[in-house]
Amino acid sequence: MVILQVAVLTGLLFGGGVMKRLNQNSVDIINERVINRKNYIEDEMLKRWSNLDSALNAINESAEKMKKQDPEGFRKIQSNSSVYTKLLDGSTEELISLMRQNMVTGAFVVLNTDDLSKDQKEGKYRNKPGICIRDYDPVASPSANNTDLLAERMPSELVKKWKIGMDTGWNSGFGFGDSNTPYYSFLYEPYMAAVENPDLKTTDLGYWSPTYTLKDNTSEVISYSVPLRLDDGTVYGVLGVELSTDYLKKLISFNELSENKTSAYILGVQDGGEGKPFQNAMVSGPAYNMYMKQSKEMQLTASEDYNNAYTISGEDSDILCSNIHYLKLYNTNTPFVEHKWALIGVVPTDELFAFSNKFSKTLVIVVAALFTASAIGVLVISILITRPVISLASDVKNSDPNRPIVLSKTGIKELDELGASFEKLSSDVFESARKFAQILRMASIKIGGFEIDQKENRFFMTDDFFRVFHCNKTWDHMSVEEFSKKMHQFAPYISKRNDQYHIYIFEIPTEKDPVWVRLSVQYGGDKIVGLAEDITKETLELKKMEYERDYDLLTNILNRRAFNSRLDQLFQQGESVLKKAALMMIDLDNLKFLNDTYGHDFGDKYIQKTAVGLKNYTPENAVVARMSGDEFFVFFYGYDTKDEIRGEIKRCWSKMDAEYLVLPNKQKFRLRMSGGIAWYPDNTMDYTMLIKYADFAMYKVKKRGKGRYGEFDSESYYEDAYLLQNKEELNHLIEEELIEYYFQPIIDVATGETFAYEALMRSRLDSIPTVYEILSLAKQESKLYEIERLTWFKSMESFVDLIQSRAVKKGTRIFINSIPNQDLDDKDVEWFEFHYGEYLNLIVQEITEEERGNREMQAKKEERMRRWGGSIAIDDYGSGYNSEHLLLSVSAQFLKIDMKIIRDIHKDHNKQQIVKNIIYYAHERQIKIIAEGVETYEEMQTVVKLGADYIQGYYFAKPSLLVQGIDEQKKRKLLELHNEKQNGQAHIIFPFPHS
Repeated sequence: MVILQVAVLTGLLFGGGVMKRLNQNSVDIINERVINRKNYIEDEMLKRWSNLDSALNAINESAEKMKKQDPEGFRKIQSNSSVYTKLLDGSTEELISLMRQNMVTGAFVVLNTDDLSKDQKEGKYRNKPGICIRDYDPVASPSANNTDLLAERMPSELVKKWKIGMDTGWNSGFGFGDSNTPYYSFLYEPYMAAVENPDLKTTDLGYWSPTYTLKDNTSEVISYSVPLRLDDGTVYGVLGVELSTDYLKKLISFNELSENKTSAYILGVQDGGEGKPFQNAMVSGPAYNMYMKQSKEMQLTASEDYNNAYTISGEDSDILCSNIHYLKLYNTNTPFVEHKWALIGVVPTDELFAFSNKFSKTLVIVVAALFTASAIGVLVISILITRPVISLASDVKNSDPNRPIVLSKTGIKELDELGASFEKLSSDVFESARKFAQILRMASIKIGGFEIDQKENRFFMTDDFFRVFHCNKTWDHMSVEEFSKKMHQFAPYISKRNDQYHIYIFEIPTEKDPVWVRLSVQYGGDKIVGLAEDITKETLELKKMEYERDYDLLTNILNRRAFNSRLDQLFQQGESVLKKAALMMIDLDNLKFLNDTYGHDFGDKYIQKTAVGLKNYTPENAVVARMSGDEFFVFFYGYDTKDEIRGEIKRCWSKMDAEYLVLPNKQKFRLRMSGGIAWYPDNTMDYTMLIKYADFAMYKVKKRGKGRYGEFDSESYYEDAYLLQNKEELNHLIEEELIEYYFQPIIDVATGETFAYEALMRSRLDSIPTVYEILSLAKQESKLYEIERLTWFKSMESFVDLIQSRAVKKGTRIFINSIPNQDLDDKDVEWFEFHYGEYLNLIVQEITEEERGNREMQAKKEERMRRWGGSIAIDDYGSGYNSEHLLLSVSAQFLKIDMKIIRDIHKDHNKQQIVKNIIYYAHERQIKIIAEGVETYEEMQTVVKLGADYIQGYYFAKPSLLVQGIDEQKKRKLLELHNEKQNGQAHIIFPFPHS
């Protein structure tokens, strides 16, 4: 009944059309203001600005005299500098006078006798002599010596003669041919109209051009121009005046449209008749750009609700404008009669209808108050009726799940009978649980479980749960907080974990032997369920099988399979564990002689002696393995410097050199071996390549003689095995551009959206599969510049294709890895700007430590990025290749923390402190932080908590040729973490910490 009453009242208030009439009045007021302003602008354009008769007649008279005096010379008016300079000299005073009298911001003369339509059709444009002079403040008092004027286009000798200052984009003429620039409409349109309509008067051939900017000048102007024509009909150029859009904005003040000053005037051009889109020649006021994002084209649609109102179709169509008021600039049956100019007033809807909206809100408040008062009355009655039901529900909700339910009486027969049923059911369940717990105690395998209801904050645990963990104490009752605290005490004993499936293996020490427990946890909605099992017996059996599988029977050290598995595990942990590492491949000398002379028994003893020595004389964490008959591997890792490893190898080698085997003839047969060493990460970060390089180093040693060891020489390796094979392949790759770019998204932490993509090079040749090999070969062949050029042009070509196909949103940035100490030459930069000019501000150029070697080139790159409106990013920060010196010397907007620091950061407090310091320092200097190489949820959680602005890594997406969307669930998790950080909440992972 309350809702029905409110609906009837609302219909009476809002269905009578009052609001629409109020809104129509607002539209009509704006419409009248626009009409008044349109009349003023039309009068200025027709009576003042386009009055060129005096200057036109004077210039034509000078041209007639020149033609009579020297007809042959006049025909060369476009190519002979002495001829056109003389005519332009005589026109300069007329142009200055024209600017002063008409109060315009510029005047110009362009001379031409060519067929412009032929040039336009062939796309071959020619330079034109001419003059263009500007006065950006025509209202100010003119200077007697022309110091307030600037020459945009004028021969240098005339500049000196007339003492007019040259603007920054000055040129001696209109260089269409030099820059391959199409002819401006102010030249082409009136000139061609005069050629095609010789019978029309010059005033009927005048043309108002849309906005344009001269080359190398940023000032946007419109112009009015008429053809220059002799008495015999010869057309030899155009004369015109300019009006800067900044000057027009002063004359067309948008403040008169609305009180809040957020409206706008648009001076638009419609080419082709009514119904066609408008091109905005000038926008005065913030409203248009606020909704249209500075779009140059707009489509107006008549409003269905209001008279004399239109909507602008664009990125946001919620804009009302006044009726289109056309300016009558051209006579009927003239060439440009379909070229219509109009003045349009734009006012945001919420501001235009502010009064009616305020009135509506007042009515809404009245209706809401009525509804609230009625609802309170209903609520009071409902509480009185439902209180017994609420009381019973509260007793059920607050009951202890570990005890049978006991409910209080309500005094209502039906409710009390329902409560009695609950009590009986609870008692039966409790008894069943007791019997099941008794069965678990009788089982041969120790097992226990728990359940946590986070929503209700309730906890259940079997009696023997902690006995599975060999804890003798029992608990009759335990809270969630006490259970979590107790489980954290066992966290140091976790030996294996699978965070994806939430399975944890504990190795718990006891007075005798250790025991193993497996804990499986399931997360479902608001509930957490866990099961603990004693797996000691099966673990011991498994360890025995693994030992027999992984150890060599003769030497009792690791075999090939176990060695490969161990190195695979170490390399997955990355540089944080490996640090500086070395793989030494060893081959026994003289084993064949020993086998042939004394038999294989002594050969086996020789191998066993070697294995024992390598195990005894290498550090405890070194990985020692027998790969085949007389071949051994030793892997050293976890060192800060290579010299530390060299010291260990030297000590081991000298000890092994003193070992010997006693032969049957009592002679001592000394142990001799040859070895090769390859370094991580200096030579490679792939352990299969590390083995290959160590083998190559040993091969080089054995070629020089036995009993020694040597280190891998990459230059020798590539010279011997690589350079000759791939030299031609590199040339083929460059000539055919056989590379493509994959894109990896960079995610904004605050929004979860893709902020940018990093362009990553990929080779299409199997013979040169990696970027490292491409750069190494290019450096050898002095072709790094060709690779740098491919990097810029191919990456931007691919990225622009993605934008134009709408696979990537407009405004998304691209990170490009420039090759250190390489830069595009001026010709390539000009070509690049010509093709990708509208996208230059999206580029973020990544700079590494190697750039510091060429400070001049680094400064050149930074200056170009500033000119383009792009940005600079410092790459690989904290990897050892960059330093604080680079951060101080480069004006960067982004800083990318190297993935080696981000990897497993949630387990390493030192890394967290380093990143925290970097972020604090960068944010103090307005530098945004990008965390690279984020691969897990825990890494993402940690960097978000520390304050990273952006995230890049496999957790969200791998590099892809066709960009992929971001997983919505992962995006939601990121936003939850960001919101928690904003609210100051600590996020705790239950039930164990990760370190």
